[in-house]
Amino acid sequence: MSLPLSLLSYLTDLGLEIPDRLTLAFTTRLQQRHVERYTFNSIAALLREDISLDIDDISQKLVTRGFGGYCFEHNKLTFELLKALGGDVKLMLARVLNNQDINAPRTHRVSLLTLDNHSYLIDTGFGSNGPIAPLLLKTDIEQKAGIDTYRLIQKAPQEYDLQIRQADGYFTLYRFDLAEYSDADCTLGHFYSHKHPQAAFVNNLVVSIKTAEQTTLLKNQNFTIKNASGEHTQAVTTAAHLADLFASVFFISLAPEISAHLFDRVIAPRLSEHSL
Repeated sequence: MSLPLSLLSYLTDLGLEIPDRLTLAFTTRLQQRHVERYTFNSIAALLREDISLDIDDISQKLVTRGFGGYCFEHNKLTFELLKALGGDVKLMLARVLNNQDINAPRTHRVSLLTLDNHSYLIDTGFGSNGPIAPLLLKTDIEQKAGIDTYRLIQKAPQEYDLQIRQADGYFTLYRFDLAEYSDADCTLGHFYSHKHPQAAFVNNLVVSIKTAEQTTLLKNQNFTIKNASGEHTQAVTTAAHLADLFASVFFISLAPEISAHLFDRVIAPRLSEHSL
């Protein structure tokens, strides 16, 4: 089997080889290594950059540059690889709810992979709360993925909520259905997510990386590390501190003036509000 260079680079960068056949074990390794290696972040949206959804451009940004991105990039890269490997994979869109009963737009891309008569939710692009392993499309059971526990609940025929267990109970992340979607539908959600003045990623700095043992999250002025020992948060109080986190924790290469711009635009105002 031969793969396009963009997908072969992706596979090689994760230390994986083309499998003889697609299996759950291979898919689990793929998802975990992806989430461990490529940051989820809103930097390009905050910088008002045009974000391409061309697969070669996505591979160049995530794999070659190591810059990371958000769901429409991460999950398209994973989807296209699974499809190229012969997987029965379906594109789906979700409404991000964050535990609110709202009629949110469909701004999150995920995938459904069917293997050996079982279907699995595959999501490499939801950041710190996203699963690090495939989740069986079966409702009302707890599913462990790394340090987190999830469950799916059915809201309507072919409509599901993904929830993550927190200290005070289950928290709803997003709602998805099994309708037919296309790249054209993704283009609409993608345009809103990185261009609309009220979109979350246009107004918030979010950077995360996740392993099976630890979640590391920067959200505006708060830098949080979560693992089996608990959760620790500290404030990011200077542009130099922010630049150091980009470089030493998330391995993102940014010019000092870009880090300073992001600090001044996103973090400094929030620190000022907090001090009042």
